[in-house]
Parts: sequence; C-alpha cells; structure tokens
Amino acid sequence: MAGHALQVCLVVIPLTGAALGLAVWSNPRRLKRWALLVAIASGLLLFGISGRVTAPAEGMLLLALLPVAASLTLLGQPIHPDNRQAWLMTLALLGLGLGVLVNHDQLGSILLLILLGLVAGLLYRYRAISGSVPWWGIGTCCLGVIGLLLSLIAPPSVSVGALLMACAILLPLPPLHGGYAAALRGLPGNLPAFLALLLPGLGFHRLVDLMPSLPEPLVETLVLPAMAGMLYGSLKALTQSRVRLLLASAGLSFFSILWWYVAVTRTAPPQAAIYLCSIGLATSGLLLAWHAIQARYGEVDLRAITGLVYPMPRFAVLVSLLALAAMGLPPFGLFSGFLGMLLTPSLPRSGALCIVFGAWLMASWYILDMVQSLLFGRHRSDLRYEDLRRSELASLALCLSLLIALGLAPARFFQPGTSTPPIRPAMESPSWNR
Repeated sequence: MAGHALQVCLVVIPLTGAALGLAVWSNPRRLKRWALLVAIASGLLLFGISGRVTAPAEGMLLLALLPVAASLTLLGQPIHPDNRQAWLMTLALLGLGLGVLVNHDQLGSILLLILLGLVAGLLYRYRAISGSVPWWGIGTCCLGVIGLLLSLIAPPSVSVGALLMACAILLPLPPLHGGYAAALRGLPGNLPAFLALLLPGLGFHRLVDLMPSLPEPLVETLVLPAMAGMLYGSLKALTQSRVRLLLASAGLSFFSILWWYVAVTRTAPPQAAIYLCSIGLATSGLLLAWHAIQARYGEVDLRAITGLVYPMPRFAVLVSLLALAAMGLPPFGLFSGFLGMLLTPSLPRSGALCIVFGAWLMASWYILDMVQSLLFGRHRSDLRYEDLRRSELASLALCLSLLIALGLAPARFFQPGTSTPPIRPAMESPSWNR
C-alpha cells in the first residue's frame, strides 16, 4: 500500500509542481529554480520506491534517467520569459512519463495518450518556430492517440496492432517518425532536448510490454521499415543544414537499428535499453549545446556559425566529447549498448549487418562533420563570442558524465533473467485488455 502511494506521488509531484509554478510566473528566475527543485524532488523520491517497483532493466533505467534528464535540460536554459512555458511543460511531461513507466495497466495507456495529445498541442502552439505548420508531426501524434484509444477498447486482434503503431510513433520508425522529428525541430527551450529521451524511451518501454503478444508475421514485417529507416535517416541527414533536423535524422537512423534488432532477435535485452538511453542522452546534449548557440545568435544556419574552437574553448571540448558519444565510440554508453547487442547469441549473422554498419557510419559521419564545421570553420571577426555560462557548462558536463557512466558500468544491468522474454508464436492480448 505504501509503495502504491509513493508511485502516485511520483506522478503527482511534477504535475502539481507545474500547476504551482504559475504562482511565480512573473518572475522567470524563481520559476526556473522552482522547476529545478520539483524535478530534483522527483528523482529523490525514486529512492523511496526503488525497492517497491517491479520492472525490467529497461524500466528501472528510464525511471532513474528521466528526472535527471529533466533537471539537466532545465539547468542549461538561460533565464528568459520566453522559456517559462517550456519549463512548466517539462514538469508536466515528466509526471506523465513517470506515470507511464510505473503503470502497466490501462492507467499507463491513458497517461501516454494524454502525453501524446499534449505534444501535438505544443507542436501546433509553437508552429511558427519551424516556419510552417508541422501537420505531419501533429497528425502522427494524433494517430498515436487514436491507436492508444483502440488499444483500450478494441478486441485483441486490433488492439495489438494499434498499440504497435503508437510505439512506432514514439520510438520513431518510418513512415510514422513525423512526431519525433517535429518535436526536435519545432519546440522551444529545453523541450526538444527532454523529448529526445522521453518519447523514444516510452515507446521502447511499451514495445517491451507488447512483445509477448505480437504474432510472428507482424514482427517479420517490421524488418523492412527498420531497414528503410536506417537508410532514409542517413541520407536525409546529408541534405540538412539545420542542426535540429540533422540530429533528428541521425536519431531516426540509430533508432531504426534498434527496431531491426528487436524484429530479428525477438528480444529486448538490457543492452538495448542502454543503447536507447545513450542515443537519447547524446541527442539531448547536442541539442542543449546548440540551444546555447541559439541563445547568443538566434535561429541560424549551421554554416553561419563557424570557428568556435578558440573563442569558445569550453564549448569546443564538451561538444567534441558529446559528438564522440553520439557516434558510438568508447567509453560511452552507445558503444557499450551497440556492442552488447551485436554479441548476443540470438542475433543471426547475415548480409543485413552490412547495411546496419553502413547506416551507423553514415549517421556518425554527419555528426562529426557538423561539429567540425562549428569548431574548425572560418573564424568570423564580426561576431561577439561568449563561452558557456556556468549553468550551461554544468548541464553539458552532467549529460556527458551520464553517458560515460552508462559505458563504463553497464554490468549491473546485465543480470541474468532481466531480459525480455522472446515473442510467442501465438498472439495474446495485452494484460490490460483481457
């Protein structure tokens, strides 16, 4: 009973904090401090329920990382009135996300439905940022809401496919990746950096719950869009001169590798959770770094800001390390997770691995090229350079520390019996729809 009360508090504290934040709306400095305090309190509460929540490795890892991710993305934001709504929405999304992770029944699906609807509303609210109405992103989020509704009320033969569609929207898989790309491109403040981990994490969490109910023919059909997503994301990044869109395209390629792995092996071991969380954190860190540039120079093209290595040395060091983490080099978590997945005995050795490695190398090359253009391009004497402020430095350093921790100490998540059971040949309905 006490454990259930603590789980309720885990959801209520961020949502109540977002509502109470309106009391200090007129003072951005106090509002930012309040949002940080609420996010940190949510993380501390996890210590109280860590022994009372039964969850696979992937669920516990996300539970631990979401409040930390919310805190570091809030910490890195400049104090400005335009960021106030993003701060409160971060708390609201954090509360809904934690509720999805601790509830595996109908309540979890309802909270996820509300979260997707909120993201769709935010995309429409801030449509001017992207220069046009992101109808594809809004439409895919609404499609996910419909899928979650069907999973609650439809018979098992329909609900399984509807919930899988919602998972493909959250954990981006072509052609349903529009919501993820639009969130990273068109939302203000720290919201893109937080959603870069939240949306794929919740999609993967629901996919793990759903896997035992998926029929074999449906799983086999996932291989083709996963392979297409690897190639499409890599090629799409080739045409991007906007950092947000480039990172969204690279993320789509990396997440498509995860979809391919799940479809081929019919499992989602703890290594896959580390891989997913590392992608989300690396993308969050790079988005936070780019937001620091936007805070100084506005919404600019990647080619307009170059030569930052000497006038902004702290920025150069941290961004270089984050790029190495995003490329999947050791000792960061992305390398450990990817290598762990490749070494699992259930992974068949086939020609598809060549496509996987090719997509990986292409997406990594674009990230490296992006950072090289920022740091080592032509120095502009007409710009006033300012290195990272203390809050921005602390935020990026914390993100980098988490990526190193995931890479150097993954053994605690590799305990026997923590991986997801393989998909059963016979289709069963999810437990909340029986």
